[in-house]
Amino acid sequence: MPLTPIHIGFAVFVYSIFIFLDPIALVLGTILIDLEPIMNMIFNIGKLHGKLHSLLGIVVLTFPIAAISCGCFRLFKLDRYIKKFKWINSLISSSLGLTSHIFFDGIVYSEMVVLYPFSPKTGLLLDLWSAQTNILILMILLCVGIVVLVVRYIINRYFKKNELETNMILEEN
Repeated sequence: MPLTPIHIGFAVFVYSIFIFLDPIALVLGTILIDLEPIMNMIFNIGKLHGKLHSLLGIVVLTFPIAAISCGCFRLFKLDRYIKKFKWINSLISSSLGLTSHIFFDGIVYSEMVVLYPFSPKTGLLLDLWSAQTNILILMILLCVGIVVLVVRYIINRYFKKNELETNMILEEN
C-alpha cells in the first residue's frame, strides 16, 4: 500500500497486547519499507514492490530500523515514557513490523516476490482476501489497539493514584 499509513494499525494493536515491545521499531517497521515503492515511483525504476518487500527486505532492514529506534530513544529521551530500550526487543519489533507489512501488501499486490531470494514466485499471498478487507482488518486492529492502550493507561493511572494514597495513609499511621 504505497503512501498509506494504514499499516500502523498492526503496530498499534501488537504493542497494545505485547507492551514490552519497542513501539518505535514496530511503527517504523510497518512504514519505512514503503520508501522502496516511493523511490520506484519517483525515479521510475521498475515494479512498485521490489526486493525489499520480501524476506530479503526483512533481513536487510531489521537492524537499521532498530538502530533508528535506539537513536530516537536517546535523542528524545523517551525512557521517561516508554520502557527502557533493549536491542532484542527492538530487533523483534522491527522484524515483526516488516513481516506484517510484507504480509498485508502481499495480499494486494501481484508483483511481490514474498519469499525472495528463496523463491522467484510472485503472488503467493495474492487474493487471500480482498484489498478492502485488508484495509478493514488494519483499521479494526488500529481501533482495538488504541482502545486497549487507553484502557491500560487509565488502569495504570488509577492504580498509581491508589498506591500513592495508600502510602500516604501508611506514613501517617
